[in-house]
Amino acid sequence: MEFNYARYGVESIARFGEYVSLIYEEENLVEKLTNVQIQRQSNSLANGLKQLGVKRGDVVAVILPNGSAVPVAFTAIFKMGAVFLPIIFALTAYEIRYILEDSQACTIITDGNLYPKVAEASKDLKSVKSIIVKTEGPLPSPTHSFGEMVTKYSAEFEIAPVFPDDLAVLMYTSGTTGSPKGVMLSHQNISSNVEAGIPAWPTGPEDTMLIPLPLNHIFGLLMVNECNLTGARIVLHKWFEPRLVLQSIMRHRVTQFVGVPTMYIRLMETYDPTGHNIQSIRRLVCAAAPLSTETIHLVESRWGKPLFQGYGLTETSPTVARQREGRPRKPGSVGPAIYGVEIKIFDDFDGALPAGEVGEICVRGPNVMRGYLHKEAETQASLRNGWLHTGDMGYLDNDGELFITDRKKDLIIRGGENISPGALEDILYKHPAVLEAAVVGIPDPIYGEEVKAFVVLKPGTKVSEQEIIDHCLKFTSRFRVPKIIAFLNELPKNSVGKILKRALREMEKV
Repeated sequence: MEFNYARYGVESIARFGEYVSLIYEEENLVEKLTNVQIQRQSNSLANGLKQLGVKRGDVVAVILPNGSAVPVAFTAIFKMGAVFLPIIFALTAYEIRYILEDSQACTIITDGNLYPKVAEASKDLKSVKSIIVKTEGPLPSPTHSFGEMVTKYSAEFEIAPVFPDDLAVLMYTSGTTGSPKGVMLSHQNISSNVEAGIPAWPTGPEDTMLIPLPLNHIFGLLMVNECNLTGARIVLHKWFEPRLVLQSIMRHRVTQFVGVPTMYIRLMETYDPTGHNIQSIRRLVCAAAPLSTETIHLVESRWGKPLFQGYGLTETSPTVARQREGRPRKPGSVGPAIYGVEIKIFDDFDGALPAGEVGEICVRGPNVMRGYLHKEAETQASLRNGWLHTGDMGYLDNDGELFITDRKKDLIIRGGENISPGALEDILYKHPAVLEAAVVGIPDPIYGEEVKAFVVLKPGTKVSEQEIIDHCLKFTSRFRVPKIIAFLNELPKNSVGKILKRALREMEKV
């Protein structure tokens, strides 16, 4: 139990007693579970999985939307010493099959609505021995009932001892820059990260944290166990719906909201100061995608609450840096490295750069992944000389605070000149009609790459392509200004709201 990630849930009972630790909420549904109930259900499920032949080190896939079943499932998997494989339920059967086959998952936990897709994805896969289905309707044959497994089997289970480097989570990258890769995270990776991040954003039993993030993403998984460690309550939503978020803040006296930039933009659209009371909020948290300075200013000026940024990636379990409570928040900074983690900025030859110079953000620490499953070449390329090369570009200031400029692969090189998409997106957000923006490089026969911007306008506004270009010219040189402005109804995003620039580039090929 000493290193098993499941220990945080068990220890919460000893530290805080029994309390309502999870409130799952939909439009017309509120379900509450105490920390004791979650532990007992996870013990029963662990015993049921053992009966199905699941052993320590086996991979168990969980394909579920947010709900109380998700923390019960991953807690049971950790307790057994098995490996938790969260799969985004919105993926196609083809995409799910790739992950199941690559991971050699032996068991799948899903629900009745998703079962037809899961059955198609797992058809004739020899590695998949059993499928567990959570459903109120008839149980598909041949599957096992999730409901029976969390009630039928003994609610006593001894947590399996594990070594720090034993695999705990196998999480596939979202594919924002290429095909998904299985990121291998150990019990030490995720345990060290959950403990190191808490001092930056102190939380306690008096707090209620609203999480509309998918728990099949590393950010959502992290926040659940931060609550286990601190005694805070979690309000969990199936997915992000701004009106329900604002209602929940009032109904449950939420003190902390955790979201991604897109969520904050949508919340500001929906928020009505005459009908929405958000005074219980004391801290707003944003990570998982770049946040423009315009959005920060909008949120803080309208709500009067501090918005703290963090930076991380799946490969770092996930947190690398966080802005600190009690320390001035610098515009554009994501804060210094969390405890135990080192950040350096390297040039193209892996030479360390001084403060203020832009290069690749590289990370070292106990949170850094073991590697990519079955991808030795990619692992060696990323983990060079003891440092994880993130593929993100940025710089450190003299205080050790990190500023992110772009993804290395997103950097646009036009006629030999480096152009930052992030800087241009900040400019686009300054336009009063722009709701969302993304900038990419597209092939050009003369300059190698040309700049293209994709823009979503605020409802009820109308702006021409030339007006957007003229706006950009007020803030930057002509050679950096997007040559093409494409207007979309929405930008393609992954499950946590990160804009899929690869999908935007693919639009050029159609």
